[in-house]
Amino acid sequence: MLKIAFLGGLGDFGKNMTVFDQDGRLLVVDCGSMFPEADFPGIDLVFPDFTYLQDKADRFEGLVLTHGHEDHLGAAPFLLRQFPMPVYGGPVTLGILARKLEELEVTAPVQVALQAGVRHDLGPFALEAIPVTHSIPDAFSLLIRTADATVLHTGDFKLDQTPLDGRLTHYHRFQEAGARGVTALLIDSTNVEVEGMTGSEVRVRGTLERYIASQTGKLFITLFSSNLMRVQAIFELAAAHGKRVALFGRSLVQNVKVGQETGYLRIPPGVEVAVEEVPDLPRSEVIVIASGSQAEPFAALNRLVFDESRHLYVEEGDLLIFSARIIPGNEKRVARVINQVYRNGGQAVTPREDRVHVSGHAAQEEIKLLASWVRPRYYVPIHGEYRQLKGNAALAKEMGYPDENTLVCDTGHCLLFEAGELVGREEVPTGSQLIDGDTSDAVDRVVVRDRRHLSQDGVVVPIVVINRQTGRMESAPEIIGRGYPYLEGANGTVEEVRADLVAMVRSLPQEEIRDESILKAKVKSTVKKTLKRNDAKIPLIIPVVMEI
Repeated sequence: MLKIAFLGGLGDFGKNMTVFDQDGRLLVVDCGSMFPEADFPGIDLVFPDFTYLQDKADRFEGLVLTHGHEDHLGAAPFLLRQFPMPVYGGPVTLGILARKLEELEVTAPVQVALQAGVRHDLGPFALEAIPVTHSIPDAFSLLIRTADATVLHTGDFKLDQTPLDGRLTHYHRFQEAGARGVTALLIDSTNVEVEGMTGSEVRVRGTLERYIASQTGKLFITLFSSNLMRVQAIFELAAAHGKRVALFGRSLVQNVKVGQETGYLRIPPGVEVAVEEVPDLPRSEVIVIASGSQAEPFAALNRLVFDESRHLYVEEGDLLIFSARIIPGNEKRVARVINQVYRNGGQAVTPREDRVHVSGHAAQEEIKLLASWVRPRYYVPIHGEYRQLKGNAALAKEMGYPDENTLVCDTGHCLLFEAGELVGREEVPTGSQLIDGDTSDAVDRVVVRDRRHLSQDGVVVPIVVINRQTGRMESAPEIIGRGYPYLEGANGTVEEVRADLVAMVRSLPQEEIRDESILKAKVKSTVKKTLKRNDAKIPLIIPVVMEI
């Protein structure tokens, strides 16, 4: 039996992860991260929960990465730290992963570069990588054959006829796979709401050239740090128009090095300059490529816009181009950055105003084309929020797929196949792990709940001092509040809290007073009751009991 378990990527953007289980042997496809929601204070990274894999540590055939974007490999080092296994991917993808493994001090696993037309036999899985165009080099769809099913996992794709790197989608392999028979097509849903075809990178290059040629102040361009083809285009255009380019942002610098090492990126001589050299150059010659296009608080873009960089800043006549899609949920942060640009005298251009970005995902007609080539028995929408999965299912209905053969799933769902037929569904443990960037360790949800509680309602610390010999209070309780406005004022709430705590301690038997855990619980309960009686909001209450 083949089981296909979705541990992430269905129902939200990011943390894409699919586990194929053929008769107890496992193949993992992608292991991505996502941006945290605004109500996850102190959290820098969210990735799939690995609970489903806990008792399967000796059953892995490998991890296959479809491409090098964060939402597909950002959590791979955490997976490999816990479950060492071979990794398969394109050269750029493996190069990006290697730097992440080094940063987190994870032992590098065996890595195998995928090549078009080369079959890899991984236990019960016969794996073939099919090149596709995307917004990063070395993107692949995966054809996975087992004894019970043939599955085509598209990864992220689009059908760009004029990609900047000249690497076309291998259309014929999809057609040949369809002719041989495909049980299930797992197909990207990200752009299913976009009619027609996704535009080509060539059009973005033309737009960028117009700005590069005409800009007289400094030109800042922010994009996803993995978009190496667009970075290559900017360097080439800079060379053609006598400009110099500085890279700002750690992830961008690292990815450019990977691109150079793998031969995908060729920087013209004399064009690149260090950030430190920018102030000494004529402003009309300066182009700065910065990471942090989603306005992440500590990313490069935020630092230069808010004057937190020693050498880079926005001033009168400068221009910032957002050459990236604004991911839903990040609009407010991006708007704040744009407002600051104008406050500093500059201007900003986003994809709303001009063709400075084009998606790397297939629109409706491209989805239809690929599905028509593959002609699967079962159509499985993946990658996207739930409305997009349903939208892709509606597209399947337009193409003639019956409802029973269109399988809309959610994260945590598992499909079961035998002899080419769907024989059932089940649910598997799923969820999210939250990473605090300062420690690179998972944070318990209770911690996040307390942080949220603290940020919204403040904190109150009642301190009770007990004499160990007499079992009595040594002094009136001290009440400390931070970010909590309800203790002071005309109603004298703080004095009422003190009085209630004194009365509570006096009423307790000596054995409960001397039991610190019981006394802390009683202190917390008493403070909460007093605040409720005064119709005050309930803060985070941290009782402190001191013995002298």
